[in-house]
Amino acid sequence: MKDIDCLCVSIMSGFIPSTNNLLDRAKNRSLALDGGVGTALNQLGVKENDAWNAPSLLSDPYIRESVKSVHLSFLKCGVDILSANTYSFDVSVTYADYKLKDLSSVKTHQELVSENLELANEAIDQFMVDRSTKMNNNLRPLLAMPIASFASTITARCSTANRELKDEVDHHRCEGYGFTASDIRSYFEGRLNDDVLRFAGKSGVATLAFETVGDLLEVEIICDILSEKADLLEEVGLGTWIALTCGTSETVDTGGSIAACVEKMAKCPQVTCVGVNCTEPHLITPILETIKRVLSDCDAENKLIVVYPNSGETYISRELKEGETDHWKMTSACKDWNLANAALEWIESGANIIGGCCRINAVSIAQLVENIKKHNRECQSNYSS
Repeated sequence: MKDIDCLCVSIMSGFIPSTNNLLDRAKNRSLALDGGVGTALNQLGVKENDAWNAPSLLSDPYIRESVKSVHLSFLKCGVDILSANTYSFDVSVTYADYKLKDLSSVKTHQELVSENLELANEAIDQFMVDRSTKMNNNLRPLLAMPIASFASTITARCSTANRELKDEVDHHRCEGYGFTASDIRSYFEGRLNDDVLRFAGKSGVATLAFETVGDLLEVEIICDILSEKADLLEEVGLGTWIALTCGTSETVDTGGSIAACVEKMAKCPQVTCVGVNCTEPHLITPILETIKRVLSDCDAENKLIVVYPNSGETYISRELKEGETDHWKMTSACKDWNLANAALEWIESGANIIGGCCRINAVSIAQLVENIKKHNRECQSNYSS
């Protein structure tokens, strides 16, 4: 791992740099992750299509300031880890949806990553300046760099497992989403090219965060590429986590075994942390039991576990019918559910990092942070005594 002094980020004078190592930061304490950026952008008034494509639209001052405002809202909640808005940006979507006639103006993947990491660091810097006058704790939040699953590239298919389609038949709920291993590998090789990884390391990214991964073949390909890039990941000091999106308590989105996915991750030294995201909350506890069991069986209990579910609402992945006003539909599974309270159960079940995904806003994250802080204080008190 690189020394923190080598980070090419604007860490303000007087702030405690501590460690950029996720494993070190999580020793003897639970960590809070942020919530859904798209949800927060929608709540600020950003249209859904613009919110989804926001990582590619930072040249628009309104979008840029909105994204920064969302980052700051989560930082003010007291999160330990902030996610840069790098989940998904497909250049073809950018110019198809926004009708850019001069394709020379379409930015490269690396340029888009750079812009979004710089904006996240700008928000952290501003937060650190504001917080320094109010608190004694000047520990800089860690920065995660989300990477969307291959499924995010499939037209008209949302990444969450709890979705409702037009014809009620999901033709992509099969191995590899119906694509070849070569297709999936090509996508991740593009997202993980050497220049992007080096820039991420220089920008202070603590961990790559593969999100909404819903397929066993996809997990295998990610782990294979990470193994091939082991030396570079070590050189630039990047940790990684892979978060599965699950349709049931036993299977990932395309039907593969959760246990098989976790076993593959457990045997990959480059995977720092395994977990689940954008999954219905009531499935989390049994999934955690599976993760813990497999990690133990594989002698990989040193890996962290991350959990950031969605609200449990179903996403309507089709045109709205008469009388429908929102693409998210309340279900019985998400009623009388509270992230902050559920987090305590998940910590007891082995989770180290907890946050939220779709429909989890800053209000819920603030409550989550308070419960995690209280839990950490109680654990420290018990440990000291």
